Amino acid sequence: MNRFIPYTGLIVLLFFISFLSYSLLSNNPNLYHDHNLPVFVIGTIFFVGYLLNRIAPKTLIPSFVWAIFAGFAMQPILGIFTNNLEPLQLVMEVFGAIILFAGGLEVPFKNFKKWFLPILSLSFLGLVISTLLFTGILTGFTTLIGTFSSALLPSIAILAAALASTDPSAIIPTLKSLTFKRPFLREFAISESALSDVSGSILTRFLLIAIISTPITLGSSVLSPFLPLLQKATYDALALQILSGILVGYLGYILVKHFYYKKDGAKSDPALLIAVPFFTFVLGNLLGGAGLLASFTAGLLVDHEGGMKKVIPFYDSLLDHLIKPFIFIILGGLVPLATIIGYAPVGIITAILFIVVIRPLSVFVSLAPWVYTHKLKFNELLFLSLIRETGIIAAILLIIAATHSVIDSTFVIAVGMWVILLTLMIEPPLTPWLAKKIGVTKPATRKKKT
Repeated sequence: MNRFIPYTGLIVLLFFISFLSYSLLSNNPNLYHDHNLPVFVIGTIFFVGYLLNRIAPKTLIPSFVWAIFAGFAMQPILGIFTNNLEPLQLVMEVFGAIILFAGGLEVPFKNFKKWFLPILSLSFLGLVISTLLFTGILTGFTTLIGTFSSALLPSIAILAAALASTDPSAIIPTLKSLTFKRPFLREFAISESALSDVSGSILTRFLLIAIISTPITLGSSVLSPFLPLLQKATYDALALQILSGILVGYLGYILVKHFYYKKDGAKSDPALLIAVPFFTFVLGNLLGGAGLLASFTAGLLVDHEGGMKKVIPFYDSLLDHLIKPFIFIILGGLVPLATIIGYAPVGIITAILFIVVIRPLSVFVSLAPWVYTHKLKFNELLFLSLIRETGIIAAILLIIAATHSVIDSTFVIAVGMWVILLTLMIEPPLTPWLAKKIGVTKPATRKKKT
């Protein structure tokens, strides 16, 4: 009976928050014009995130899934932010820079160099394959049920690109609980997921620019949104973005190297490690729009095995207790619950196909050369197919995409939310069991009784 108490407590909490949200504004409609309300709402978001992080670990449902449910409950008061998404775009991009910097800190650079080519193949080629497959499958499915139109195609393409990345912060807790027969597999999965976030943000950004500048015409094919990306101008812009992102990221690494470590033994100031993602993000954006790549590169180059190892708990706390709850609560507040339920058939079927068809195909196709040369094994590719949750960066990209009028924001957020919810609810609890079944982990050792 005790195991149901956390669930009951969270459900009661969400109903109470929902009641307060609706009654507060219905009885005081002038509150929307009070300049103090945004501060109150931000404080409420952080407080609700605190409660979720205290109670949610006692349930089988991840805390960020509960945060989306909290967003549903808080929709009336969240309207002060969600009714005008443009100011949120910069906030989400800055959060993305911090997340990717922290993701870079998690990746040992030596292992990243050793497995760079397969990591790059999966996080870039695999991401493109995932995007194209998702676009084709969702287009075919919506055509089958009679809801497709050419006007919906840009939204499907953007949704596919945003969801193609994986979430390192979602897979790291699962990976830490497993003992692999070949330990590199843990670092490979973390490195690939972090780099795929960068690739996903770049692809989504370029695709948005292409769709805005080249309207989709009636009768266009599934590949139409992607054709502008094949132009030479796009390749030049991509090359500039990659080059500037690496150079600015290296500059961020130099800043940390020269100013963070104290030769006289004085205590290092972590404020610098907050400033670096901000600086690299802004400077990277000014030089070709490579802010997110620059932030990730800076984090990747920083000495993880040295002094930076002490910083990771700080970043974990910052992400888990402040940034993630904020993003997922905002995501839950973007679309009315009735609309989310209305999109349930499309969202659930799409999410299942995403997990069991699209993700595995993208992994096996992009990593096939390394299976052929016996550097990777079939069961390892199967494991990598199973641990590709979609999470925080995808949520940020969906919110950013929703700010553009060429996108059907209701469709993108509703279907995207279902995919995020189901990957985060289905895959984490199943991964340890499946990893054992396919033979990539060592059996748990029992302690001898003394």
